Amino acid sequence: MSGALSGQVAIVTGGASGIGRATVAALLNDGAAVAVLDRDEAGAAASAEQGEQAFALPIDLADTAQIPGAVARVIERLGKIDALVNCAGVPGRFQSLLNMEEDNWDFVQTVNLKAPMLMMKHVAKHMIERGGGGRIVNISSSSAFRARQSPIAYASSKAALVQLTRSAAAELGPHDINVNAIAPGITATGMTKVIGDAAALEKVASSGPLENLFHRVSQPEDVAAAILFLCQPASRQITGQTIHTSAGAVV
Repeated sequence: MSGALSGQVAIVTGGASGIGRATVAALLNDGAAVAVLDRDEAGAAASAEQGEQAFALPIDLADTAQIPGAVARVIERLGKIDALVNCAGVPGRFQSLLNMEEDNWDFVQTVNLKAPMLMMKHVAKHMIERGGGGRIVNISSSSAFRARQSPIAYASSKAALVQLTRSAAAELGPHDINVNAIAPGITATGMTKVIGDAAALEKVASSGPLENLFHRVSQPEDVAAAILFLCQPASRQITGQTIHTSAGAVV
């Protein structure tokens, strides 16, 4: 534990499992207090049990009307917000453009793009009102940088999130708020279970269109380490960037 985030408060959406849960652990280990937001109430509670300075706040980000109240409750409970990690995301149904159903498209764009935008809006307003300064990290995907082997609704939402990150960084920079994105590749989470077991994941990472340079699958902790760095004071000169943790899958 470096303690670099001692006294800091962070929100992690999608914090019940996968990359989100690993991020909660990393932030807690570095001294931060963490609000764990997730629609999985039991999972969020279990994730919050990783540290004494964490608490769970159930929220369904598909219902974006819940977002202002959730941000307000975090401020009421923990006093402030210094960092926001938009980790929650959904793949939606794997449909091609010609077979795309509007409800699928709208659901994916709402959770993966609209909800992060609104979380950023309300958290950034709070950061500015208390004098400025803060960190925002959005979780995109290597799918945002590929034309093939990526569900179109998901890839489109994650590509838009990259540009939202850049635009928000430009707007919030004068307020000393850093805004960056992380683009993971194949990571051993619940979302990649559709590919198969660990052996199937390793095969995909070792050959074919999703092959990466290390021929290995990322673990949630690999991605969380990059997220943690972007929340720490040491990253103060980094903003508007997308950091790839895909082992070179999109080189």
